[in-house]
Amino acid sequence: MATPSNFVDLQAGFYNALAQGLGYSNQDPFQIIQPSPPLTGGDDADELLWAYLNNLPVASLTQNTQFSGGNQFLADYQGVMSALQSAPNNFQSTIGPTCWAAYQQALKDHEVKTGAVAFRNWALYCQPCSANATSGASALAAAMLDPVFAAQMNVTPYKPVGDEPVTFSPGYSKMLTLLKKAPSRSFEVSASNWQTDVSKTWTQGSTSGFFGLWGGSSSSSSISEKFASGGVSVKASFDNVLPFNATPGDWYSSSAFGMAFNNPGKAPWTSNNPITWDTTFGKNGNMQRFASSLLIANKMNISVVSAAQYSQEEQSQIQSNQGNGLWPFYSSGSSGGSSTSASFDKDGRMTVTITSKANVPIVIGCIVLTAGQYLGHEALASKRLIEEFYS
Repeated sequence: MATPSNFVDLQAGFYNALAQGLGYSNQDPFQIIQPSPPLTGGDDADELLWAYLNNLPVASLTQNTQFSGGNQFLADYQGVMSALQSAPNNFQSTIGPTCWAAYQQALKDHEVKTGAVAFRNWALYCQPCSANATSGASALAAAMLDPVFAAQMNVTPYKPVGDEPVTFSPGYSKMLTLLKKAPSRSFEVSASNWQTDVSKTWTQGSTSGFFGLWGGSSSSSSISEKFASGGVSVKASFDNVLPFNATPGDWYSSSAFGMAFNNPGKAPWTSNNPITWDTTFGKNGNMQRFASSLLIANKMNISVVSAAQYSQEEQSQIQSNQGNGLWPFYSSGSSGGSSTSASFDKDGRMTVTITSKANVPIVIGCIVLTAGQYLGHEALASKRLIEEFYS
């Protein structure tokens, strides 16, 4: 136990304290998510919630959602499906090239859903396809038995190829119902009682991308270092904390994705494609890890006391930036679901108070699984499917 000497130590200590306060050990693949804006509901509530699950985590104890826009589950999964070869079928030859092109465009434009019955009903009134509506539907029904072909069809209407947004299940409404019934959590750490060793965590201590004292600031700035090394104590409580599990929507096929993962360099992978098993699941791959569940808090109350003494200029600087959110969750209050304030005593010592309203969820972390953990259960099924469709 020690007093942090810099912001890296403080962030490591907060990771340990939060993980333990939520009931996790240092062996659990827990990741802090920062910044943590409140999810206030509305028409885009599902979209904002699912964005956390669509984001593919980096190998870091902290995930900064403002820095990690690169790898997205749906887009990268869609790329993998494009690199797979489906088992031989006669659907395309049955309907012909003109109808095939029209069908692909109709899928992207939401004029037709995937599946044999939907194809037949659409094709009957589509001039290039009407003559082959029934035979094409029969061929499609047979082709859809192949998980890869079915997956390629099902993902076509979604972004970035189509324009359907990513979906998971359940959504915001069900999550909020579950959150209200979840248990409370709390923890506190005194200024000299931080556990800053994270070398035995799932990343062996690797962490990156976190801010400094306020959202968007550098953790190595002079005021951030003054805050971190000057003595910090934290007291935190959450009325409810929910481990929220959701599964990908209709765009996703665990069977096809499992076949891809469990058969590196072999069918169903195609040759001479820039998207390969290594570029996807290898050590530099873009789909090495997945957020299997989110840690969502309700009605949080956090008090951070800094023993450092801040000049009038520094106090003004902090208060002018508190709208960007302050450490440790950077929950800006612009949406009205949370409040962050910094106050100072006569000696210039600071107290930060962060609160969120009841029934306004805040995502504070996630559990990260490797691709092997996420898809390993598909190994036996993948073997059988390969034998059935590619042998």
